[in-house]
Amino acid sequence: MSVAAVELGTVSARRQRIGAFEISEVVFGPDVRLSWHHHPRSCLAIVIGGAIRKVFPRTEEDAIDGTVIEMPAQERHEDLFGREGARIVVIESEERSGALRSFRDWKATMLAHDVSRELEHPDAYTQLSLEGLALELTATVARLRDRPRLEPRLALADAMLADQIAHPPSLSEIAHEVGVHPSYLARMFRAHYGESVGERGRRLRLAWAAQRVARSVEPLAEIAARAGFADQSHFTREFKRHFGITPGHYRSAHR
Repeated sequence: MSVAAVELGTVSARRQRIGAFEISEVVFGPDVRLSWHHHPRSCLAIVIGGAIRKVFPRTEEDAIDGTVIEMPAQERHEDLFGREGARIVVIESEERSGALRSFRDWKATMLAHDVSRELEHPDAYTQLSLEGLALELTATVARLRDRPRLEPRLALADAMLADQIAHPPSLSEIAHEVGVHPSYLARMFRAHYGESVGERGRRLRLAWAAQRVARSVEPLAEIAARAGFADQSHFTREFKRHFGITPGHYRSAHR
């Protein structure tokens, strides 16, 4: 087993060292396989495109778009990339992380897109911005780590919201699927996430749409339809209410 840099096997990589962090965006081609290796520093990796299967000695994780992976230093693993390859933002540090973890979080994913943008278009303020983003990312993930352990039925409910943004299920449908009463699910969900099931579903849908606006060349009308908005006008109103700017201006800012 070898020690490997995070850019091993990439088709492209951007990287900056800032303070205590090594900050990278790495792009892997389709169907790449990296045999058993480990990294010398702790890694916080956020998948912002494509998919990767990470194989560890005792478990396997399928990491798709929006997945956050925390890996302690020296964690042995093997990487198998999907048919579209993968684009990943990685924050390396000497700070000891907790146990190996993998989860989806759209706030962390949006911050990772900002890191990608800074690495792609550096200017006089890029290092300052990247250090701030790295600190915000690590703080965001630390807060998630410190939450009480997520009840499995809540995790399933949240996954249903994330996977069905265009046609969100009703509270009763989610409750039936996870096996609890709707009122109990509503109380439990708000207690853990600090927002209602409907509020979280709306935020997940907007986060998904913002990601497509920033990283793709799809027409805005097509993104609006795929996200389940009534039309592009409805999409624009909701987007501006949430992010403070229109989708068009958001796309321009991320170019």
